[in-house]
Amino acid sequence: MFFTKLFKSHVFLMLLSGILLALPWYEGLPSYTIFFALVPLLVSYYRLVEQKAGFWKTIGYVFLAFFTWNILSTWWIYNATLIGAILAVLITSFLMTLVFSIYHFVHINTSKTIGAFAFVTLWLAWEQFFHNSEVAWPWLTLGNSLGNHPMVIQWYEFTGVLGGSLWILVVNFFIISQITAYREKVYGRIAWFFSDVLLFFAIPFALSLYLFYSYEEKGEPVNVVVVQPNIDPYNEKFSGLTNDQQMDIMLNLAEESIDSTVSYVVCPETAIDDRIWEHQVAENGSILRIKDFVNRHPNAMWVTGLISLKLYEPGEQTSPTARKLPYDNRYYYDRYNSAIQVDTSFGLPIYHKSKLVVGVEMMPYPQYLKFLEKLSIDLGGITGSLGTQPDRGVFKSLDGKFGVGPIICYESVFGEFVSGYIKNGANLLFVITNDGWWGDTPGYRQHLTMSRIRAIEMRRSIARSANTGISALINQRGEIIDSLGWWKRGTLKGTILANNKVTYYANHGDYLGNISAFMALLSLVYALVQYLMKRKER
Repeated sequence: MFFTKLFKSHVFLMLLSGILLALPWYEGLPSYTIFFALVPLLVSYYRLVEQKAGFWKTIGYVFLAFFTWNILSTWWIYNATLIGAILAVLITSFLMTLVFSIYHFVHINTSKTIGAFAFVTLWLAWEQFFHNSEVAWPWLTLGNSLGNHPMVIQWYEFTGVLGGSLWILVVNFFIISQITAYREKVYGRIAWFFSDVLLFFAIPFALSLYLFYSYEEKGEPVNVVVVQPNIDPYNEKFSGLTNDQQMDIMLNLAEESIDSTVSYVVCPETAIDDRIWEHQVAENGSILRIKDFVNRHPNAMWVTGLISLKLYEPGEQTSPTARKLPYDNRYYYDRYNSAIQVDTSFGLPIYHKSKLVVGVEMMPYPQYLKFLEKLSIDLGGITGSLGTQPDRGVFKSLDGKFGVGPIICYESVFGEFVSGYIKNGANLLFVITNDGWWGDTPGYRQHLTMSRIRAIEMRRSIARSANTGISALINQRGEIIDSLGWWKRGTLKGTILANNKVTYYANHGDYLGNISAFMALLSLVYALVQYLMKRKER
């Protein structure tokens, strides 16, 4: 009796969905719950529709499910900013509920089948939007939930992460359709259960296993040294240690592991914090120390993060993120979270991070909301809207054989964005990041899984340098072949492969999201026509 009442409770079912949705975002907890996580929510929703519950009551219950999912999965943001965590949870929960509200409109004005189709396409379109808008926060993209299980998502090289979201949504709706058939005593539909399982779940699973075991890594071997300096971002990085002391740590670590076979030394995001003017970069003390290192080890190239500044001359066209020079109002300048390659040619190519963290590194639509920059969260003195660049920069080796895509921190969350490096000639991907802001929480582990997904989507080996961990070497199947754990100082030395083959996904990007947006619009238009016809009949 107790359990019967419990499973009839809308609050319980919505909370259960939120919990099942959150479990895959924790390493070591079951990820398979994602395939039926929406079922309790949909069971509750269908009951509310049958009971003719009001719109706000129904949507209020749905919000509870999404709020639970968000807070259980991304609570760790509070470690850096409580306000940021609250806003991220509330805004994302609201947007998810908004998507469901549109689905609700389609469902009540058409049918369960058309409604289900609308939900799947609307959700994929929304995930696509959240990957590309200026308020991008695609952390909880459903397909990301399988990042720790590369054996089952090898076909992401064709579909990208949205393919995983599609798989998850279809399986959830298949299960709810079977539950509905049972409730309505449509036993003929239930008889197709096993064939449907084969179609919707087993075939993608089997295909991935086949790809996993048959895939042979491609490309020329490249020896790399990944440096993990483990410098506390709160107490050492921007206050406790001088730039020279931090460079001492990284140079000494690299020196311990370097030999004549090493082609790259990789250091983390903002490893150089000298606020370097780009027109003076060749004269900077930290850059000159790295130059001395590569001159002594001429086979090695050094790739690292830095904070750089660009000065605009009076009258020169400025960007929307440019600001006045405090001590001379005639000049404007831009600040960047950047990456640089130092080699014996001393060409010093610089790439500017272009997918920025909302509220920390950028305010959305800076050409209109520049006045809000004062509200930015201070993480290491690079607050306000930073500058970006339109194209993905690729660092070429001196012999032209290798091209490195320098992915800076948050950029590794965006599959289609990362494909820009591949199209520009990157046959290696380096992820440089500083995940220490979140402390020893699930945040940095979740971030690592997204690098594994990018490795599969692009079929590129990845060297990942994280200031406080987890640094890793990841192969083209998304497997971690070596790693250095949280809050450890040291290096990883290993071999990765430079692959030149371009995957279908790298070529075509998030086409599933674009198709879904079109199909969702058709569903919405059809529902709107049906709604107007019903009103006219009244």
